[in-house]
Amino acid sequence: MALDEDTHLLLLMHFLIRTTRRNGLQNVMQHSKSESRRRRKYRLRTYHLHSQQQIMMLLLLRERQMRQYRAIHSSHFPFLRKFKPGDFLERFRMSKDTFIYLCDRLRNSLNRPGITPEEKVGIALWRLSSKNRSPSLNQNFREGRHVVNRCLKEVCQAIVTILKPIHLRPPDCQSLKDTARIFNSRWGFPHCVGALGSFPIPLSSNSRRDSTRALVLHAVVDGQGLLWEACACYPDNMSSATILENSALWELAQEKRLQTAPNYPFLGKAHNYFLLANSSYPLQSWLLTPYSKVGGLSLREEQYNLHLQRALSVAEIALLRLRARWQCLLAPSDYKMVPTVALACCVLHNMCETLEQRFDARWLEGVETMDLPVLPQSVCQSCPKDFQAESIRDAVCDYFSTQGKI
Repeated sequence: MALDEDTHLLLLMHFLIRTTRRNGLQNVMQHSKSESRRRRKYRLRTYHLHSQQQIMMLLLLRERQMRQYRAIHSSHFPFLRKFKPGDFLERFRMSKDTFIYLCDRLRNSLNRPGITPEEKVGIALWRLSSKNRSPSLNQNFREGRHVVNRCLKEVCQAIVTILKPIHLRPPDCQSLKDTARIFNSRWGFPHCVGALGSFPIPLSSNSRRDSTRALVLHAVVDGQGLLWEACACYPDNMSSATILENSALWELAQEKRLQTAPNYPFLGKAHNYFLLANSSYPLQSWLLTPYSKVGGLSLREEQYNLHLQRALSVAEIALLRLRARWQCLLAPSDYKMVPTVALACCVLHNMCETLEQRFDARWLEGVETMDLPVLPQSVCQSCPKDFQAESIRDAVCDYFSTQGKI
């Protein structure tokens, strides 16, 4: 059937319209794909650009920090080059790394114009480690006696202010259990968190007051040989019981901060954790002392005294190492500086023991055989009597008798 001219035109127009529409859709799809590729490339280019900027910023910040670090520590090198690694242990009683650590912790308090913080710490540690003012101290630092005393006072105050809350503090309620466990495993005395010890620090003749010849350092030592309470402001004519009653330790016990948790009883009851002391201290429910030898002792009481004496040796050893490392505590000192200097030595002792600094046995020469004044042992009459103390000590004594011999 033949088609007329109008029909041919209509078919042609329909074909052209479909072709144009199909081409238009293809163009739109191609444009969309190209736009997607362009946007993807733009995002990738932007991401890489930002990454490069961030890397550059980090590198610049690191370089700035390194410049600041080198600027801060540049003062180390002129001072540290004077001493060999072995000299640090002999002169400063610690390694070079620990010395730098100490300087960094105290820097903000010592960073004043004049002597550098490293030299101040070096002067102070050298003075603390020697009985007398060594002539070699002047040769190495070229400073007079007045400057040495000023550095000693400034460094000791900074140590007490900054490092005491870190290295010398009583155990909190959470750590009492661990402290008691360590003490029992090392020294065989259960439910105990410390042993009391003391020694006198001689005073120079021109700084004595009244009849005071020395000030007593009174301390509590845990099972690892670390001090967690220390004070050196009591005269040597004061009895141990009076010192205890006026100490922060007495307040701590009265505030019941030595109480055990009910979940960890001892001998079937939630007793306070124990501290140990010799017979010059008053017997308390939280402070166990030996049985008196007056009138004789039973076998079980002698066994208890042996256990207690063995556990008390941790305080004797720790205070002996304290005096051997920081021998300024053996020499006559200024009355005003003794409390701060002694407390700083206790903090440094704990820091060195915690960081496992080497202890040279040669430091003990002359320290073990020193004749220290005997402290008065009269019991303070004002000290309140603890009526539960005897029964608690008897219960601990029965505990040791059931455990057998040492």
